[in-house]
This record gives sequence, C-alpha cells and structure tokens, in this order.
Amino acid sequence: MLSKDQPKENLNKGIVIPLIFQCPKGCVCDSGSPRNWHHKQCGKPSFISEFGDIFCENHQKDCSGYFIKDASFQCGAAKKNNSWYQHKSMSQILMALSAALQAAEQKEQEGVNLEQFTQNIMESVRKRWNN
Repeated sequence: MLSKDQPKENLNKGIVIPLIFQCPKGCVCDSGSPRNWHHKQCGKPSFISEFGDIFCENHQKDCSGYFIKDASFQCGAAKKNNSWYQHKSMSQILMALSAALQAAEQKEQEGVNLEQFTQNIMESVRKRWNN
C-alpha cells in the first residue's frame, strides 16, 4: 500500500489494506459484489490490519477501531431501512476477506506482502475469535 493511502500517525505496526468486502449474508441488497467500506463513526474509508482490526485515518483522534468480529456493515440498500449487518461466523469473515485480498492483488499495491497478511490475519482471527 502506498504511504499516502495508509491511515495517518503510524496507527498500526503491521500490514494494512483497504477494507473491501461484500455485504454480509442476509443483507437486503443480496449482493455478492465487493465494495469499499467506510467507518461508521466518521464516513472515512476503512482499513483492516493483519491483526483483524478495522479503523479509519481518524482512529487516534476522534474514532475508535474494533475487531472484525464486532464490525457492522451498512450498504446503500440497508441504509434505506436503517439496517446494519454482521458477518456471523469466522468462516463468513474469512470468505469476505478473500475479496479484500483479491482487490489488493489487482491493485498490485507496493510493499504489501499479501502472503504474510493472509497468514497473520487468519491466525489473529482464530486466536481472538472467542476472546
């Protein structure tokens, strides 16, 4: 990832990629298309770290980050109903992560070791899931 695209202030010491997921299962849009997600609190683009944490560029100032298991998503169709959806299982999250990894591969982001990111996020999600 280019440094201009990363959250500011060295937020996370690890590999960080933009959060590009498909809507969670059960969303009213019933879409399987990947989309860029924005932070619920401020509307800025969201990122995900290799540790499974989701945050935006305002994380150290005004916004809070959270573990992927606790993330709620709202696409345009869900916004009309004021509905929020979550990936309910570890397998759903790992499937959703594949879209983020594919997007990162397609952009051929400089300096991003996707193999290391994949290995670390799978291990982090496994370790933190029930904590």
